Amino acid sequence: MTYRTYTHQQLQHKSIARLKQIYCEVGCTVEVFDKRCKDAWMNAIAEYQAIRVETAVNAAPDEQALAQAKLDQYIADQAEAIAPQLTTVEINCYHYEVYALKQLVAYITYDYDEFVTQPWVVMVNGEEIFRHQTQAQCYRYIQWHHQDGTLNPQTETEVPEAPSILEISFYDQEAFVGDELVASISYDHGNYQNLYWRVMINSIEIFRDISPARCHSYIKQQYQQGKLPLQEQLEPEEPWATDNEIMAEIFTECENYGFEMLDDGIYQNDVKLGEVGCTDGRWWMVRTAQDNQRIPCNSAADAVQLLSKSAADEYLGYRLLEHLTPGEWRSLLSDTDQGQELLTV
Repeated sequence: MTYRTYTHQQLQHKSIARLKQIYCEVGCTVEVFDKRCKDAWMNAIAEYQAIRVETAVNAAPDEQALAQAKLDQYIADQAEAIAPQLTTVEINCYHYEVYALKQLVAYITYDYDEFVTQPWVVMVNGEEIFRHQTQAQCYRYIQWHHQDGTLNPQTETEVPEAPSILEISFYDQEAFVGDELVASISYDHGNYQNLYWRVMINSIEIFRDISPARCHSYIKQQYQQGKLPLQEQLEPEEPWATDNEIMAEIFTECENYGFEMLDDGIYQNDVKLGEVGCTDGRWWMVRTAQDNQRIPCNSAADAVQLLSKSAADEYLGYRLLEHLTPGEWRSLLSDTDQGQELLTV
């Protein structure tokens, strides 16, 4: 919002009432000590206008400074595009990964061998490219050669996120991108030039090094550069039925035969016939008279059917042949063993 600026001569021709009105219009904040004096109102308005003009002059952008700022920002943007600022991620006190945005450009690691005067090593894709006594000098080396584009130059294609490492145990780790397994890292107890740690893809060894951290960084760089062999994914296993689903299926089959399913087994007329269950996706049946021997079955229907046959056989075994009904005779004869036994007798 802009306000009209009044000269001293213009204010001098105004009345006190008009000066008070102008004072409010311009938003004057200078205190008027003698409100009955016309000069006091004039001086307050003039002083406020002077302050406002000075503030506006100070706030006005210097064109040269503005142009210089734009140039500096352009140079910074171009430098960032050519060689993005590096960030360091500490894996442990002896291993560091150096990133440009999300690209792992190099990693600094420690050489544990005895009599080594330059233990800090710069590595790219599993190969040593520089050594020094201090970690700081290794980082400076990465900075210099990253800026001139000679250190693991970035491809024009977009760099994918580095795989994440999941520790299964101290001796086994896995590298994942999302839910997809890309490589495994395991410990080889055999002495192979002290390179105990190895990278495995599809059960084939593709790389060895002296520490798991080196293997992890190797996998990340190879994956980002598209050089890592493709890991075959395991087919997802069919989920096993829940306990409630298993119990419901057994209950349905028991109803077909008029059996009663209780917590400790399956009953008929208060007589326990046996048990039916499913373990790790495999159905089984146990007859009460067979010392808890599990008999494999294809389904709940097969298990309950076998249990019903054993119940019928046991029931018929205690009855005289002349008391059997035609249906019971057919049941006996349908059983190969019992039918053969009857024909023999």
